[in-house]
Amino acid sequence: MRLYLLRHADAAFEAERDELRPLTERGWAQAQNVADWLCSQVSGQVRIATSPLLRAQQTASVVSQALGLEPALQVPELTPDGDPLRAETALSLLAGEGVEDFIVVSHMPLIASLYAWIAEGTLTTGDAYDLAEVRVLALDIIAPGLGQVDGCYRPEIAEASGDLRSFMTRFTGDK
Repeated sequence: MRLYLLRHADAAFEAERDELRPLTERGWAQAQNVADWLCSQVSGQVRIATSPLLRAQQTASVVSQALGLEPALQVPELTPDGDPLRAETALSLLAGEGVEDFIVVSHMPLIASLYAWIAEGTLTTGDAYDLAEVRVLALDIIAPGLGQVDGCYRPEIAEASGDLRSFMTRFTGDK
């Protein structure tokens, strides 16, 4: 199985409550960029889970629609200050038989802690994620220290690379 751990896209700072912060225009574009990348990565049976907070739900909805999936399962353990052990247990139960790709949308600091827990088996805050960043782990079961690093995707870097290619094409005349 491949586990895609995705931090939500850019969200507004202004909202009645933190749970209700929506994606910004930039966030919707980031979410679509990640969804497009995921379309080229996943195959077989795909499951998606998300935090119950609005910005994560909106990010997950873009991904779900792009992949033609049912709406994401809301997992209360995937909130920003969630416990990585409880989150790992909840995800283990949801992974189920036959799931080949499992996409999880959450927040900092939990997403980085969860990645460190599954990849290294260490309870730490982990390395910070960029907005809409995806880190991929290959594993047989979701458990501490069993994930093998299998890639990463950062929309900001992909956009910069695309801009550079476009510039170089105009500059050199190459296609």
